[in-house]
Amino acid sequence: MSSDDMSKAATDFYDRLGPEYRHNMGWDWNAVMRDEGKTLDRILSAEAGRAGPFTLLDCSCGIGTQAIGLATQAHKVHATDLSPVSIECARNEAARLGAEMTFGVADFRELEAVVTDTFDVVLTCDNSIAHCLQDEDLSAALNSMRDRLNPDGILLISLRDYAPLVANKPRFNSEHVQDQADGRRVVFQVWDWAESGDRYHTTQFLLRQTDDGFATKHYKTELRALLKEEILAGVQAAGYKNIRWHTPEESGYYQPIITARNS
Repeated sequence: MSSDDMSKAATDFYDRLGPEYRHNMGWDWNAVMRDEGKTLDRILSAEAGRAGPFTLLDCSCGIGTQAIGLATQAHKVHATDLSPVSIECARNEAARLGAEMTFGVADFRELEAVVTDTFDVVLTCDNSIAHCLQDEDLSAALNSMRDRLNPDGILLISLRDYAPLVANKPRFNSEHVQDQADGRRVVFQVWDWAESGDRYHTTQFLLRQTDDGFATKHYKTELRALLKEEILAGVQAAGYKNIRWHTPEESGYYQPIITARNS
């Protein structure tokens, strides 16, 4: 898949999933957003060696789970995403919660085309970096993020721990059932692995109970199973310093986190 095809596929996936995300993911989004904001605030303060607030760019914000959470911790947040629909969802959520922040639509491989400021922190969470299917996409993204960092600024990436997933190649993931006022919701993902084992297509299924059965929606995208050593090598090649891998047990965050400094 070419870089342009990757952009179109990812944009279509999140344009369609974004409006459904908050109400179908099986947890209290408001609570998760605030908890993740507090956890990331603590991690960033420890990494910086001082308390915030920080100027912060979330360059793959989705509907704003981390960006809004950090804004509620008094950080000055600018949030961007490839998906215009997701950005509109995030803008609406921020307005609903009274979170003061700014937004823009941008590809995290070409942030300089839209974002002119530099920041204390640039982050990309929720495994968004796995959309970089080719080495050149990963390199472009990491370099673009570094260009938006202040001297000695902090990069923060969260992603899946792919080592056990590549070993076992699960086909069924992220399943849950929830009973809501308007009926039952059933959510799950089906993963179709490439023969190479280094990437997979994920199809997100959303089933909503109706009077005569279930209404079904599904959305498909491709992700790269980036192993720890691959992402760490990419960060190092982009010129970052003080690169660290934080396990969920160490950080308290639900995914492994990579932190690094601009210089």
